[in-house]
Amino acid sequence: MKFGILLPTREAVMSGRADASGLLRIAERAEALGFQSVWVGDSLTARPRIDALTTLAAVGARTRHIRLGTAIFLAALRHSILLAYQLASLDWLTGGRIDFGIGYGRAGEPSQAHEFEILGLDAGARIKMTEEAVQVMRRLWRGDNVSYEGKFYRFDHVTLEPKPVQPGGVPIWLASNDVEPGLRRVGRYGDAWINNLKSPESYRACWEKVRAYAAQAGRDPAGIEPGAYFTVAAGDKNAVEEGQRFLAEYYNRPYEAIVRAQLCMTGSWDEVIDRFELFREAGARTVVLRFAARHQLAQVEACADALDRRGLLR
Repeated sequence: MKFGILLPTREAVMSGRADASGLLRIAERAEALGFQSVWVGDSLTARPRIDALTTLAAVGARTRHIRLGTAIFLAALRHSILLAYQLASLDWLTGGRIDFGIGYGRAGEPSQAHEFEILGLDAGARIKMTEEAVQVMRRLWRGDNVSYEGKFYRFDHVTLEPKPVQPGGVPIWLASNDVEPGLRRVGRYGDAWINNLKSPESYRACWEKVRAYAAQAGRDPAGIEPGAYFTVAAGDKNAVEEGQRFLAEYYNRPYEAIVRAQLCMTGSWDEVIDRFELFREAGARTVVLRFAARHQLAQVEACADALDRRGLLR
């Protein structure tokens, strides 16, 4: 498995402090400790945080080889040509280290639907908009004098420079849990798959579906990177309880409701890593770790130490 960490760009806003040094220090330390990637989330107004691509640009300037990704990014909130340009420039600036994880939001959640409304967009069309955006970005990254005629994007004779450093463009990670259209989308279009599935058994079954959909589309399933996104509160009893309180404050709802809605791994580090291993056996290869903790850097250090003891961090 390859391990990455989520930078706490939402927590940086919640703290009320205007100080970027903590975020950058976490990223630098993650690279030094041997993590393979750092990731950032995205939200405009629903859960305010430091802008994702701006953060990755800053982190890219302070690191040398660690990969930089979004987990996840609401591509439908941005115009596809502008987004393709920003990502290509970011890939160029970082020497080809960008991974672009895309999600869709939840139209049924009022705060997320509001993000689309304030931009004059239809939240109900967000998935189809995203599918077109993926096509547009890849064409612009791979060719010149591009024209496109779709339902949401229409343009003629566009050449984008610079092109991404990575051949074929920035890898696109598509998010989907156990939702058939989403899994089909990953198999047909995704360079990689990211999810928050709650059990290894569900992961294995969904990964088999993704591979089957890829084969049906004439793609090599081996070319799709299987990822996973874990929220972790690990350590002693105090660390676990603090993580539970942290999540309740973050989502403004009881922890019991949160754990019913998404995967939250709690317990000693060895217990949590045992669960990582079960997902590895189910097919997961790249793992994004989101720490439920107020002292994020301490959790990064503790996690690295635990993974290293098990021979898992290289």
